[in-house]
Amino acid sequence: MFFLLACIALFVAALSRYWVSYAPTDSVIREPESFRLAHSLYETGKFANPFAPLDTGPSAHLSPVFPSFVALLMKVFGDGSAGIYAIRLAAALVLAFQLALYPVFSRMLGMGGINGIIGASIWIVAKPIIVYNHEELYVAFLLTVACCVYRRYLDEEGKRRGRLAWLLGSLMGCLILTSQTVAPIYATWLAWEVWRHKYGFFKKSLLPLVLLPLVIIAPWTIRNYLVFHSVTLIRDNFGLELSISNNDCAHFGIRANERSGCFEKVHPNKNVNEARKVIELGEINYNALRLREGLGWISIHPAGFIRLSIMRFIAFWMPTETFDIHYTSGRHLERVFIYVMTLSSVFGLVILCQRDVKSAALIISCLMIFPLVYYVIQFEYRYRYPIMWVTFLLGAIPVTAFARQLWENLRHSLQVHGTESQTKFNVPSLFRR
Repeated sequence: MFFLLACIALFVAALSRYWVSYAPTDSVIREPESFRLAHSLYETGKFANPFAPLDTGPSAHLSPVFPSFVALLMKVFGDGSAGIYAIRLAAALVLAFQLALYPVFSRMLGMGGINGIIGASIWIVAKPIIVYNHEELYVAFLLTVACCVYRRYLDEEGKRRGRLAWLLGSLMGCLILTSQTVAPIYATWLAWEVWRHKYGFFKKSLLPLVLLPLVIIAPWTIRNYLVFHSVTLIRDNFGLELSISNNDCAHFGIRANERSGCFEKVHPNKNVNEARKVIELGEINYNALRLREGLGWISIHPAGFIRLSIMRFIAFWMPTETFDIHYTSGRHLERVFIYVMTLSSVFGLVILCQRDVKSAALIISCLMIFPLVYYVIQFEYRYRYPIMWVTFLLGAIPVTAFARQLWENLRHSLQVHGTESQTKFNVPSLFRR
């Protein structure tokens, strides 16, 4: 009952903190690319024209789930004030629901329920900025659920293990369709399963854990092949992202590139000449060209690439737009909390390794594998969001341990003074894992 009430309280607190105000004059914006694709789906039924300067035709620039979800909300609520309110409120509800379930997630991952309450409370106080025009919040929630399902799967046997395998395969298929960047994490899990079970994996788990996700992904891959006559699993924009992030005018982050004018020079969403190239070459060939450009620049400027990658690595874990003491206006508290929780999570991971090796290994796979691609492309604050929950749950572990120790000292003091019998509230039980 305590944890149920705690989850409800966290949901209410989070939704209050991120409450969305209705503005009658608002409408659904047409930027960034995710919203342009959503408008295209809403207005024409086609997944096309992601770039602002020109209509460049059919696209696989982004994963399909989030633009389709936004288009669905527009279909239901329209593209005016009600539509944009529904889109923003949906993001707030997903984040509030995830925070409300932190105690459940934390307990399933071997960190304890109270630790989840503390981690969620710290997030609510810090109030990291909400990102409603991209898919990261939805990816974060699905990835958290997938991690918990996989953790339970590791301990089960027989029929229950089989049911969890089907659930995990379904989750990961949907998750990869939402964000292709989680696929390497899942590949790591599958490699671990093959190592643990050898040939037994192919006999019992190949269908739910490998073939089922492929079946879920297959319709979109087939669509891409029929449209572009080229095999594209989910999205095709890596060449473009690599090139705009590694060139003669590139800075470490997208905001710095926008301020310097570099982004406007090299991206088809701002440069009409680049948009014309997309039309002339086709999106697949255009991205192949940009991939060659990016790799060519890296091969000629290895020192510059290493310097940019180091800066992106630092910015990913210690978010910054400028590498100086200033930050986005009004977000200093957020920065301080994220920095502190990031540092604290290192100690939390050490403690988790001692408590639950399987959970620690699962968490490490997220922390090590997921960010790799973001070290080679321009930094943007939202890229951290899918694994930010890991930081706050791990970072809360030392805080929880300190609180537990503080209570034990207080209880010992009460025992010494013979007053323990007078206290009826058994707080220590709340701190048990």
